[in-house]
Amino acid sequence: MRKIAFIATSYIRQYDGVSVYIENLLIELIKQKELLIDIYVGRSVLSLLKQRLSDELSDNLENIEFIPVCDKSFFLKTIHLRYKIFKSHKYDLIFINNLMPFLSSKDKKLKVIHDFSISKFPNLYSKFRQLYEFFLIKSTILFDYGIGYISNSTKSDLKEFFNVDESDKTLLHLPNGIPFKVKKYTRPSHDRALLKYKQKDLRLCVVGRINTHKGFDRLLKFRNYYDSITRFDTVSLHIVGKQTSETKTILNSQHFKNIRLIFEGFLNDEELNKIYKNSHFSFFLSRNEGYGIPLIEAMWFKSIPIISNIPIFEEIMGKKFPKFDENSGYEEAIADFINSVFSDENYLKKIYLDIESVVKKEATGYEHSAKNLITFIKNLP
Repeated sequence: MRKIAFIATSYIRQYDGVSVYIENLLIELIKQKELLIDIYVGRSVLSLLKQRLSDELSDNLENIEFIPVCDKSFFLKTIHLRYKIFKSHKYDLIFINNLMPFLSSKDKKLKVIHDFSISKFPNLYSKFRQLYEFFLIKSTILFDYGIGYISNSTKSDLKEFFNVDESDKTLLHLPNGIPFKVKKYTRPSHDRALLKYKQKDLRLCVVGRINTHKGFDRLLKFRNYYDSITRFDTVSLHIVGKQTSETKTILNSQHFKNIRLIFEGFLNDEELNKIYKNSHFSFFLSRNEGYGIPLIEAMWFKSIPIISNIPIFEEIMGKKFPKFDENSGYEEAIADFINSVFSDENYLKKIYLDIESVVKKEATGYEHSAKNLITFIKNLP
């Protein structure tokens, strides 16, 4: 049986995209029972990750060993991880779930690239962050055995920004999907979801960091436009996510007469799910995404997504699903979309058919990733 080191040191207590990916891919890999897996994880979250895996797998964790890594600082974590790997027996593969410094090992390594946001929008990041990201990607291209990519959009960006494709490097498709923590909750019934659009109160939500990268300024363009023409008795916008240094700047001089902004901050799963269920629409107007897990979550709970026209969203939703950009605008075009959903029942049903098709496709994403990775490892020389 092949043995791998699964580097989960980027797993954190407050969920982010990489943490969700780590947890769900691990669950599927363990379920397959095809590999011996040493899981390297920060000491502060080891018990949390172990408990979550145990809950999902009913304590069926044979062939698995958890190896704690000091995570008091980034520097200590990097040094201690390398020391732990050096002390261990040779692995068939060291699997690293995101870009991180890991240059010295002679073992075969495969790192996962989630997105190229910095390459696409360098003006949104510091010069140091740009240089650091460039170093990580170039070192991965030069020294690692292979690269895992989350989406075909990421694969295209790898070619565009670094001129790398299958002829230059071993590339492996390791897609995201619907997280287990979402699947365990029952979806709203179809009838209940449709009935929601008979109401005269409009409920909206946005989930993610409150900054320019996530397109919060684009959302406010729509809100400024819609504030004076809304056809609904009340309009509320629930804002779920971390406020950033940009939040106050983005919100400066924003005054709404008819729209209530509700800053929720971080919410537990039950509270977030309730907001999705009650929201008619969820906004995802990002300038770039690695995958967009909240988009998938919203559709699981039957909130209609309002999305920007970026490659990963087209990959997930298909070409025909409505998208918005600088050409269509974020004001009148989105307002027309909302009005069409509420006024045309046939159009609403068509949108829901599109959503159900996407949910069905995404349901097997992590299983697909696990099988791709296992096949790749079995075929290693």
